[in-house]
Amino acid sequence: MEEVIVAYFRALNAFFRYMLQSLVIEFIGYSSGWIVCKVFTLGRFPSLLPTEKERTRISYIGVISIALFLLAIGVFNSF
Repeated sequence: MEEVIVAYFRALNAFFRYMLQSLVIEFIGYSSGWIVCKVFTLGRFPSLLPTEKERTRISYIGVISIALFLLAIGVFNSF
């Protein structure tokens, strides 16, 4: 019985972890990626109604830009 309960809570934990990661990538990644894309393309990209593929691409651009920003802070803080 204990194994069933442990397996249930592991599955529940994995579900909530996946949902949290998806929300972070979607909301924080998309908003920061949208700003980065608008700045670097001088307002041409992304369009007002992006497709799902463009939303995913913009989200990953945002996550990568946040990671690079945090890496730059770490590098320049060590000087």
